[in-house]
Amino acid sequence: MKQPPALWDGMLWRYRWGVALVAGAALGAAYPPTVLGPLAWVAFVPMLALLDRAVEQKKRWFGLLYAFAWAWHGAANWWVMSWQKETDPYLMVAGAVLWLVHPLFLLPSLAAYALLRKRAFPLSAALVVMVALQVGIEWLHSLGDLSYPWLALGYTQLRSSALVQIADITGVWGVSAVVIALNAVIYGWICHAMSQNVLSRSPLEGALQLGAWMVAVVGVPLLYGVLRLMEYSPSSSTPYRIAVVQPNINPWRKWGYADVGPMLEQHLALQDSLRRTTRFDLALWSETALPVNLLDATGSPLLERIQRWCDSTGTAVVTGFADVEGYRPLRAYNAAVLVTPNAERFPMHRKSRLTPFGEYMPFSDAFPALARMLQWGVGISSWAKGPGATVLPLQRGSDTLLRLGVMICIESIYPDYCADYVRRGADVLAVITNDAWYDGTPGPDQHFAIAQMRAIETRRPVVRCTNSGISGFISPLGSVVQRAPARVAVALAGTVVPQHEQTLYVRAGDWLPIGMVLVAGGTLLVWGVRQRRIARA
Repeated sequence: MKQPPALWDGMLWRYRWGVALVAGAALGAAYPPTVLGPLAWVAFVPMLALLDRAVEQKKRWFGLLYAFAWAWHGAANWWVMSWQKETDPYLMVAGAVLWLVHPLFLLPSLAAYALLRKRAFPLSAALVVMVALQVGIEWLHSLGDLSYPWLALGYTQLRSSALVQIADITGVWGVSAVVIALNAVIYGWICHAMSQNVLSRSPLEGALQLGAWMVAVVGVPLLYGVLRLMEYSPSSSTPYRIAVVQPNINPWRKWGYADVGPMLEQHLALQDSLRRTTRFDLALWSETALPVNLLDATGSPLLERIQRWCDSTGTAVVTGFADVEGYRPLRAYNAAVLVTPNAERFPMHRKSRLTPFGEYMPFSDAFPALARMLQWGVGISSWAKGPGATVLPLQRGSDTLLRLGVMICIESIYPDYCADYVRRGADVLAVITNDAWYDGTPGPDQHFAIAQMRAIETRRPVVRCTNSGISGFISPLGSVVQRAPARVAVALAGTVVPQHEQTLYVRAGDWLPIGMVLVAGGTLLVWGVRQRRIARA
């Protein structure tokens, strides 16, 4: 479809670098905690226009794409560098490198669009490939040692409680598909309207056409979401009371304390204070709440103290700790342990999804020497990987009260990994983390919002406990039931009802992005075969 020059000429192309940066920043601003989610529906549109102009005029376009993705990452993830007074220099450098490198993982679908248009690929088919690749690449970016799916487009829509309910079928990828498809239909409509003079001939007709296309993309998932919100009925399992203990301990200093006893006493004091006004069956503590190994001689007095508290109150505790196996060489796991009244064993989960360059050096399992390159000045800078999702059963005698899937920090941003807990029997999900490295930034709020998507995908209640916030309770519909204030020491109790149904997403996994990759490949194959036949004729 030939585009009229007026669509691309003038100010849009003249100020192309500003347009790319503003469009990327608008997309980054669409993520929580803002209410600007609809910006994500149109942020790709000016970039598609710029790419078509560049291809038509044989101009360079990769720099524009990088500027767009750089601004996208920056507006949404600038906080990764921490920006606090006590920030370790390594964290600042790692965050700066991420800001430079991560845009390369965000731009492939647009780059593919430009390459296809350069080869005279039809507009509608190129848009289909772009949409399919965007979803497929988001999924691929959740796999492997360099995975970082924090900026999946679907998270921009968490303020639309109805639209995001399709995640129990598709995962977050389905919401991402809706977002990128809206960009595609809006751009396609603009091209059609300009080439056919639709707006000058009949503005109402043009508006109705656009509305019809947008309804076609959004209507079905939105209707499904409304019905799900109206009809969802949780199971009638026995409810349990869980307390989250948010101590608000300085994360930079706690690893330097020779005696962590005061940290333990602070946690116990907070939950004792809460017990005076309400009862609970389980207390949840944050990631590395006690930065020692509770299972060896170093930390055994602390574990005994926790055990005495559990025995005297009839209440269980889950706490994060540093599970150190050996010292020469050091092999430590970021772990969580369950302590129950009169316990004879201590079920444990070892974190297996680690933050690249923050907690481990990618590919260091294959090349151990790489691990020595990661050394920053706070805590254990290079962690080992655990075996995978481990469900912690909370038992009373021979009865299992609930099966807790505990995700530690960044583990909660991986949809299929979270679903794996449910496949293994988890009926309640918990996230323990220490987001205090990013206090005063959007980081803790974004991390909390991502947990809302995990609740929807699995239809499990999510309990979230952090060192300094955001702690709280999320329903299986993704709504916030309770939320503790940030950056204060507080204990909060809430009721959770274990759920046992398995959603389609849990049963089928990442079927949608895999299908999208096949759609993109199929479209390219059909076009290639057709072009070959034309050439032979």
